[in-house]
Amino acid sequence: MLRWSWLLVVGTACSTSVGTGPSTTVDAAVDGGFPTDSGGAPDLGLRPDGGAEPDSAVTDALPQDQGFAEDAAVPDTGPTGPTVDRTDPQRYRFTFTAAELDPTATLALGNQLAVLDTRAEPLGRLVVYLHGAGLPTNCGASGHADFLADLGFHVLMPCYVSNYGVGNCGADIGGCRLEAFEGVDHHNFIEIGPADAIEPRVVKMLEHLSTTNPEGDWSWFLDQGRPRWSAIVVSGISHGASTSGLIGKYRDVAKVVMLSGPLDTGQAWLALPALTPIERYFGFTHTGDGQHPGHLEAFETLGLPGAPTSIDDTPAPYGGSHRLQSSAPTNDGHGSTQLGGASPTAPDGAYLFDPVWRAMYLD
Repeated sequence: MLRWSWLLVVGTACSTSVGTGPSTTVDAAVDGGFPTDSGGAPDLGLRPDGGAEPDSAVTDALPQDQGFAEDAAVPDTGPTGPTVDRTDPQRYRFTFTAAELDPTATLALGNQLAVLDTRAEPLGRLVVYLHGAGLPTNCGASGHADFLADLGFHVLMPCYVSNYGVGNCGADIGGCRLEAFEGVDHHNFIEIGPADAIEPRVVKMLEHLSTTNPEGDWSWFLDQGRPRWSAIVVSGISHGASTSGLIGKYRDVAKVVMLSGPLDTGQAWLALPALTPIERYFGFTHTGDGQHPGHLEAFETLGLPGAPTSIDDTPAPYGGSHRLQSSAPTNDGHGSTQLGGASPTAPDGAYLFDPVWRAMYLD
């Protein structure tokens, strides 16, 4: 049995020098710190998820939320969106580790990314984007973040624990994913405390950005010290797609956008009632991905609207289907659904999946 110990102590880090504190880049055109997404780039967490054992027998639902999550449904108050200062339009990019914001964080300490582009009309929505399985040095995808920021989203790409191997979670992969999200005990194989969990890290990131980038009014996405989930799109690729789908079960979020996932075939969490209406769930998979059949099965179990629909020969909004797929040429079907080096392009350089990304993320 693998066990990780933790101790929660409130702390912050304010340094902005390279190597000793959060990094801030204000640049209208240049990528500030994250590598260009390409097939030869460092590991961005896009390794395929292991999924469940084929003969997994699941009968029990996941445990109920406790601790930090008990009263997650907090009524929204105040302004209807963040007050973004656009007097000096530009792209803001910030990188920092979880330990720089909370010295008690000990796991998944890669570079987290936040992006806001004030040249775009703000949508009043935050995208929390989750990387795939592993321990990436840079937690997210710079190109995908820029695309979302160009649409008007605030964007956070946190690091989180995703290297435990879902096969070790047996018939309760959902319990592992929920613990990695909340930092509350849900599975006896892992021990992930609040300082190393997704939800508390999102809070820390927003608190930090509220002071380092007041132009973005990031604190609007907090309500009584918790994420304002009703204004947050949860998204991710591969392992992150599955975790995004599970988060929508336990939080009423603005949208769930799942790229190359979910996969957890036969797992109980896929069939659980969801706080987020299923009409707000979207899935996108590539037929050249070895996990593609599992994705379609998960779409069916989740009850996503519509039938599997090819975006290659059906224009947006794809007949209203939320089960989207492509067979466009690529050398990496699994990684292609995220904007980057594996995503197919037209002769003019435009990304072929631009319309489907817009259809899924935008209202």
